[in-house]
Amino acid sequence: MVRIKTIDNTVVPYMSAINLKFKIVKKWFSNQLFVTLNSWNAHYHAILGYDFLQRNKVVIDTVNKQLLVGNQKFDFEENSPTNVCSDTTDCDISESDKNKKESFEQINNNFLTKVDVSEETFHALNVKIANNITVQPFSTEIINLKIPKNISKNKDLIFIPKKNKLGYLINESLNVPTNANLFHTIIENNTNKVIHVRKNTIMGKLSTFDVNDIMSPSESEIYQTNNLNLNEIHKMRRDELLKSDFKLDHLIDKDKKDMQELLLKNYKVFSKSYKTLGETSAVFPEFSLLHNFPQQTKPYSIPLMAKKYAQQEINNLLEAGIIEPSSSSYCFPVIFIKKKQNPNDSNSELKFRMVVDYRLLNSITETFKICLPKISEIIKNIAGRKIYCVLDLKSAFFQIKLRDEDKRKLAFCTEMGNFQPTRLPFGSKNSTSYFHTLISKCLNGTTGKNVQFFLDDIIIAADSLCELKITLQAVFDRLIKFNLTLDPAKLQLCKPEITYLGFDLNANGVSPSEQNVNKVTNFPRPKNLKQVQMFLGMLNYFRGLIYGYAGIVEPLVKLTKKNTPFVWSVECENAFNTVQEIILKNPTSKNFDPNLPISLITDASKIAICGILLQKKDNVFYPLEFFSRKLTPAECKYPSIRRELLAIYASVKHFHDQLLGENFELLTDAKPLTEYQSLDKKPEIVARWLLYLGTFSFTPTHIPGSLNPADFLSRVVEENSLNVNNITLFQPNDKLSMQNILNEQKQDAILSKIMNDLSVNKQCKQYFLDVNSGLLMIKNALKNKKKIVNRIVIPKSLIKVCIETAHAPHFGVRKTFEFIRHKYQWRGMYLDTKNFCEHCEKCLENKPKAKLTQTQMIPKRNLAPGQCIAIDIVGKLPRSTDNKNFILTIIDHYSRYLEAYPLQNIISRTIIKCLNKYFANFGLPKFLITDNTTHFISNEMEFLDRLNIQHRKFSIYYPMANGLLERAHRTMKESLASMCESTFQWSEKLLFFKLYYNNSIHSVTKFAPAEIFFGRKQNLPLDSFFEPVTVENESKYLKNIRNNMCSIRNEFAKNEEQYFKNNAPHIKGRKVPNFNLGDKLFVKNFSHPQVFQEKYKGPFEIIRILRNNNYVIKSLKNNKTMKLN
Repeated sequence: MVRIKTIDNTVVPYMSAINLKFKIVKKWFSNQLFVTLNSWNAHYHAILGYDFLQRNKVVIDTVNKQLLVGNQKFDFEENSPTNVCSDTTDCDISESDKNKKESFEQINNNFLTKVDVSEETFHALNVKIANNITVQPFSTEIINLKIPKNISKNKDLIFIPKKNKLGYLINESLNVPTNANLFHTIIENNTNKVIHVRKNTIMGKLSTFDVNDIMSPSESEIYQTNNLNLNEIHKMRRDELLKSDFKLDHLIDKDKKDMQELLLKNYKVFSKSYKTLGETSAVFPEFSLLHNFPQQTKPYSIPLMAKKYAQQEINNLLEAGIIEPSSSSYCFPVIFIKKKQNPNDSNSELKFRMVVDYRLLNSITETFKICLPKISEIIKNIAGRKIYCVLDLKSAFFQIKLRDEDKRKLAFCTEMGNFQPTRLPFGSKNSTSYFHTLISKCLNGTTGKNVQFFLDDIIIAADSLCELKITLQAVFDRLIKFNLTLDPAKLQLCKPEITYLGFDLNANGVSPSEQNVNKVTNFPRPKNLKQVQMFLGMLNYFRGLIYGYAGIVEPLVKLTKKNTPFVWSVECENAFNTVQEIILKNPTSKNFDPNLPISLITDASKIAICGILLQKKDNVFYPLEFFSRKLTPAECKYPSIRRELLAIYASVKHFHDQLLGENFELLTDAKPLTEYQSLDKKPEIVARWLLYLGTFSFTPTHIPGSLNPADFLSRVVEENSLNVNNITLFQPNDKLSMQNILNEQKQDAILSKIMNDLSVNKQCKQYFLDVNSGLLMIKNALKNKKKIVNRIVIPKSLIKVCIETAHAPHFGVRKTFEFIRHKYQWRGMYLDTKNFCEHCEKCLENKPKAKLTQTQMIPKRNLAPGQCIAIDIVGKLPRSTDNKNFILTIIDHYSRYLEAYPLQNIISRTIIKCLNKYFANFGLPKFLITDNTTHFISNEMEFLDRLNIQHRKFSIYYPMANGLLERAHRTMKESLASMCESTFQWSEKLLFFKLYYNNSIHSVTKFAPAEIFFGRKQNLPLDSFFEPVTVENESKYLKNIRNNMCSIRNEFAKNEEQYFKNNAPHIKGRKVPNFNLGDKLFVKNFSHPQVFQEKYKGPFEIIRILRNNNYVIKSLKNNKTMKLN
């Protein structure tokens, strides 16, 4: 960015720049020249600055009148000032006026339109030097000259020097006054003597001058403000407005036509360009600065992608008169921020928002204070209506005119030059305050239950289209009166539900918008204080929709206290998860209905108080708003009955506007009012609370603890909880339909040739065309099996789709390959599958690198499927969308068939319910294996004995004893983590995982668990498009099933035996310590001991030795016995 400055440090604005070649005598030069607007340029065709002289090493020899460039010399003629006398007589000062007029006439001749230059116009005043000055021979000095008091400081100054006999030279100049009533110029001594000029010596004469007075209309036309009159602007607005500008396709034809007529009739209130933008002087912003020292910063570079847009935006603003060129001593940089693109339109043009960085100016600007309306009050007043409209002003701030004296303070610089706004810019300190003042003045008398606004967003609500049209017309009339315009592209018209200020508004009430819900639920676990503050800041926006908010977030608030170390405790984790779960349920509050009775329910705990404002309709309570706050340290010491009274007092005070003058019902789970009112001498603070409550009319009602607010609220919120949508969970990919595969086979160059050859009866050993579907198929023999299978040949275009569908549960290469080869085939199928799985980002993120470990494994050979099952608990997990935190897993030891149930809690009663479901579906087992945790060994689990099921238990913290299930847990966690976009979706994906897991080939048995358990494989989404299997002869079908089961049983046993033989080093290589009866030992403490806690418990004595390295031990301290692996 090049900045041109004069001798007095004034920045010179320029229109454009160009590289030109020019010749001085016989030598050619090249330099960048700038076209400026200053009239002193009229003396010369061009002025070469110091940068040119320095770069080309130019020396000006004024004595010999030569220009030295390197080794070359050029003679030049000096255009000397006319203020040097040719003799020693005193100079006639009257000649100066004559010279001044001639000089200025010379300037005037350079313009297309002549200006009448009269003697009266150039009546000048004497100018004196401000201090003593000494000028050495053949040198120059900068001198300060005084401005006479009766000279206007708002215009440029023309200085015409006086002739002198001392021999110094001073040029005529155009100057800008400084704050000290001085201006600067240069004095030049071309003699060989020292020249002394005393203070207050008259140096010449000074007169005012306005550049615009001599500029031709052709030069200033593009820079002047938009001079169109209001009628012409209205005509332009009408011509540019179209019916298609309004999005009304959701309305029926009649309503759409009526709305279009209303909108087009009010064309004066719409603008689509800067030229037709509204302009009002109803409010005049004032920018008062703390000091008058000019503030300047360097311009920011503009990104390449934004340069074209920046140039166009500057030109549009200039043409509309919203900005103008500037020579202000204030200057601030501009940044171009990329606007959001429509995600559905990838070809949309990039757009940017031009913002001036006024931070430096804002720091010295006096604040214009106003009170913005509360967002909660706006939402409360406008919610619960049937139809909504949102109006957005077009370039809202640019519709307010600036005072002339404030324009220069807001000047900005770009690569295209320096400019200053004529309208209120965005980003300055008081812009928002003045704009709010304007809208308040404009909409005065129209706001209420139907109209609300926050800055430039005006929302209109109604219960019918007729009411909406009347309200819209009233708002349009006010906007037209103030000459304010709307952006038709941003209007939201006649919507039954609308998002406004972060909330979704509809006839049912208020709820957080989907975007804000996602921000809260997807917020990562805070790792420092700043992130905790960010999270609480987001939540505070919705605290009116969350019951007991203060109590829930108390652990997080503690982290923000001064001098508190950041430690993310279990309480913090629970609070973080709980509040995310509440927001995930999208809590909704109803709008206030003055015709329904009001109820207030309050509650208090040791750390917080809360209240719910409700209304009752059809014997059902609906929440309107929630209140809660944390108790102060002093309030925490109150007895419980006083805390209850405080909850009543604080809740009534919070809902003052809704409750005053109404007879409401007060529901509380204590009797603080009765207790304290019966006291003769009440504590002073309690007396004040009771005095305040006495101004309200209410009926206190006692509710028992079983109907506490938390239980009550859970029933209310249940209706509005987020429903889990599993409709598309198992939906197959349509691209793998029979018809689509056939079409793609015909498009494939190689496959289409094979199909053509087969259609003309050419024989092929492997390929054939399916009679029913016409698909190209291939015959293959399964390895190690005397069986031929027919597979569909997949064209190249569908290979990726096929692998993606098979890899949906994110299993490994082998299982994914087995899913595919069951029905499909193409050349290089295994390598393609392996490459895809090994580069899957989700798998790389969620699966650890596999490694072989030495362990102890004992093969279980049970009689049949369903005879022996093992169960275990996975969790605690992040709470799911259906309010689950745990998974109960059940695996059949024979077949490895896995069943999993999401649980809300892990009490024995909940586990028994799931076991009953399992028994109802798959029958009763003979053996059930669990660990020794509390929920598996409680008295309620004795129901297994009544069912004649042997309950075998092993010690906790010994996963190898339940190896089958532990390995399935690892696979399940990896798969769910890879499939879930959000951690809250795991319960939805669990169904999908079970289907794929039970139908994938197990590494030990070489059969799918479902095939062993049921005698057949279950259909997967990959199989959805195949023809159904029909049974013609039931007895023959059952016989085939029995034969198949016998074959599976024989091969299953061989495969299992071969697996243990191949992995013998890892099974038997682990060293297991042997203990004897009576040995004393210590047991490892698995309860996460702290630094100074014991890491082993004991001593214990072995009192019984069981098989497979199991022991029964007895504590030598309290004689308690336990089983240990």
